[in-house]
Formats: sequence, C-alpha cells, structure tokens
Amino acid sequence: MLTVDHLRNKYIVSFYNVSKLNILNTAEIEQKVLPIVTNPGTQLLINFSGINFIDSAGFETLLKIYRASRINNSTFKFMNVSDEIKKLIKLVELEHIFEIA
Repeated sequence: MLTVDHLRNKYIVSFYNVSKLNILNTAEIEQKVLPIVTNPGTQLLINFSGINFIDSAGFETLLKIYRASRINNSTFKFMNVSDEIKKLIKLVELEHIFEIA
C-alpha cells in the first residue's frame, strides 16, 4: 500500500492500489512517515498519484506530518496532486498550509 523511497536526505512516499487517504490507512501512514520528518533537514515528498479522495482522518494525518516537519526543520511537499485533491485542499482551507511541488 505504502512505499518509501530514500536517497540521501530525500524521501518519496508513494501509494499503490490505494485511491483514498482515509481512516482505514492513516495509521500505517503515520507509523511510516512521522519518523521520517523528525530528522532535521529531511525532505519529504508525498506522491499523490492515483489518490482521488482524502477524508478528515487523512487530512488530520497530513497535518500531523506537517507539524512534525515544521518542528524539526524538515521539508514537506505534495507532488502529482490531482485536480480533485487540489479542490479538497482548498475546500478545507489548507491551500496555504500544504505546498504542492
């Protein structure tokens, strides 16, 4: 479901066979991704290719990762974001929080 590719201090998180970030998969995301951004100076990219929906639990998890990255001076960005996800981010008024690469 979730893969993490690592090259030096840059990490790319990708999803396979998943189209939604929701309550069913947020625990795995937190478990695998939060430790990455606790390392100062780390660059984290979340690859949203194939993701077309995020529920409140998904946004809560993304905000936890964002906060942890800010505390630890890490970089946290989204990539390959669909128009549907961009609309959801804007709808929940988080377009000024999350950075899309």
